[in-house]
Amino acid sequence: MMKKHISKILLIILISTFSFIPIGMGADSYCGDGILNEDLGEECDDYNFINRDGCSAYCMIEDMTPPEVTEVSIAENAENIQTITDEITVTFSEKVDPKSINKTNIQFKQFLTEFPIDFDLHEDGKTLTVSIDDDLVGNEKHSLIINNIKDLVGNRMSELYVRSFTTGDYLDHTAPTIVPKPAAGTYNYPQSIILTPYIDEYTGSDENIDLGAKIYYTIDGSRPSTTSPLFSTSITIDKNGILQYFGVDEKGNSTAIMSQEYKFECAEKLNSIKVSPYPTCQIQECNYGYKLIENVCVVDQNAADDFKANAATAPLFGSETPMTISTKPALYITSEHKGIIPRPIIFKDLVRGTVIEFERDTKISRKDGRAFAGYILPPVNLYSKDFPIHFGYTFKWIFKFQSEMDEDLTFSPAYKITIPFSDRFDEGVPVVVFSYDPKTEKFTEYTKSLVTVNENQRTVTIISDKNDSFFVAQEGRNYNKTVFTDVVNHWAHNYIEELYRMDIVKGRDQGIFAPDDYLTRAEFIKIALKSIGEEIDLNQEVKKAPFEDVPIYAWYSAYIKRAKEIGLIHGYPDGTFKPDQPIIKVEAIKILMNAFGFDVEDVGKRTDNFRDLETDQWYYPAVHYAIEKGLVDGRRLKSGVIVNFAFDPASNITRAEMAKMAIKTIEFKEEIDSK
Repeated sequence: MMKKHISKILLIILISTFSFIPIGMGADSYCGDGILNEDLGEECDDYNFINRDGCSAYCMIEDMTPPEVTEVSIAENAENIQTITDEITVTFSEKVDPKSINKTNIQFKQFLTEFPIDFDLHEDGKTLTVSIDDDLVGNEKHSLIINNIKDLVGNRMSELYVRSFTTGDYLDHTAPTIVPKPAAGTYNYPQSIILTPYIDEYTGSDENIDLGAKIYYTIDGSRPSTTSPLFSTSITIDKNGILQYFGVDEKGNSTAIMSQEYKFECAEKLNSIKVSPYPTCQIQECNYGYKLIENVCVVDQNAADDFKANAATAPLFGSETPMTISTKPALYITSEHKGIIPRPIIFKDLVRGTVIEFERDTKISRKDGRAFAGYILPPVNLYSKDFPIHFGYTFKWIFKFQSEMDEDLTFSPAYKITIPFSDRFDEGVPVVVFSYDPKTEKFTEYTKSLVTVNENQRTVTIISDKNDSFFVAQEGRNYNKTVFTDVVNHWAHNYIEELYRMDIVKGRDQGIFAPDDYLTRAEFIKIALKSIGEEIDLNQEVKKAPFEDVPIYAWYSAYIKRAKEIGLIHGYPDGTFKPDQPIIKVEAIKILMNAFGFDVEDVGKRTDNFRDLETDQWYYPAVHYAIEKGLVDGRRLKSGVIVNFAFDPASNITRAEMAKMAIKTIEFKEEIDSK
């Protein structure tokens, strides 16, 4: 009986144990008592769950509730929110999936304009910081838009959430941008520095100059403060030093302290060997053949006798042993030589490093075939500004090899001239050599087989059978074949081609430039503006005619409008501009000098011989400046020959004359800016 009773009790316990199964173990079971624990779930009821711990477990209930936005740091429809607001805090009802926090599901907009934003989800998983990268727009409605955010088990927001508010007045907290002109660099004459404050970043336009900003500066090495000198018109710097400055706008926004270092050294003095240090820059010694007068090396008329007295005479007797000449100013070929050098000669220029080599029995003949007798001089260095170099090459070395009387000579066999590389040469760029004909202003490329570049020894060797001017160059801007067929043999060919490659002129028609046609006033205004880099938006409609006779629909209306805006032109007293009328020479010069901002009063005493220029005329300062700087010529015949005593101020300028003047002026401005 006892065994039966015990078995019955065990059966009851076993049945009881499997009768009360918690959720997840039986389909119809339920064990909760409604008391929730946020992390664990719902606490089990003592009467329907039995385990070894005596009902201390929890029943996990499936989460089907979507997340919601419960709080935003800016109230709905709030007003006068600061435009410098850079963060908005959002709180969700539960932890959210970090992967659903992205710029597709969360956006910040002012009407249709979307602001760039970043996110930071806090460690609690429910708090989100939205960072706004830009200032808000003043007095406008802005909206934070949240959608499709998921919780950790994948429940998605049930509806779009939008929190809107309105900003107050725009708060300027951006410091001005200070632009120095000219900027830091090495110069050879005193600089007048202008510091210009801009409301925002500098874009190249003066339309956003901050007129209320103040700039404080020092040039003595001390740190600038609001007690330092206040910039007004310009700062003159004439010795090595550092300009330090900062700007403060009317709102009190201050820039960091910035600095520009200016260095000064003497400019290269033409035909000089030794110059005293800056700032005196006094020539102390001139090249051979020049004498010093008022700090200028001028041609010494008595130098011929000097170099003749000190010249090395070529040997009369034959030998295979080379004769080296390095300290003598010339090589003298006597009449007894009958034009033949019976021994190899190496003629060295110790100052420039140029070496000329003549083979044994080299015959030197004049243009008429007669044997040469006289003095051969070492190469003379030339300067690019004196030549029309405008066709896609950068000239690294220019020199002339000549005789005493600068005769045209022929050498048989050809001589060899070697020059050293200088720091101006660009590594790996092909070297090209040109000769130049001053009568036609044309360059001719030497046959490549006659030019050898030794990069290891850093030399360029040229083989030539004539004395010549040598232009050693490397490729620069696009060098192409002739663009205009009607300028191939024209004196202005190089200028016209270069102006085309600079996208300043297009020509009259496909392949036609019409170099000898006159230029209209409208055409010249376009060229002047493009020469100084003025960008004209031709798609922007001209709503009001700048002059009575300039139709708003004409191709040139935008150019003339801009030229008038910047004070380049003023028109005639009757309110007209006469755009289709040919422009005369002095009008064109005055407009171009003004366009480039040259100080036309900054020239010395008159040195030209033009009989038809009057110093009391309205155009004279600009014309005088252009003449002194070598930007314009006198009257030029169609053949290209220049009449040196006549300027023809009232003549209509041709398209060819315009091309040369424009290129010369652009190059002159680049030369000034590089100093």
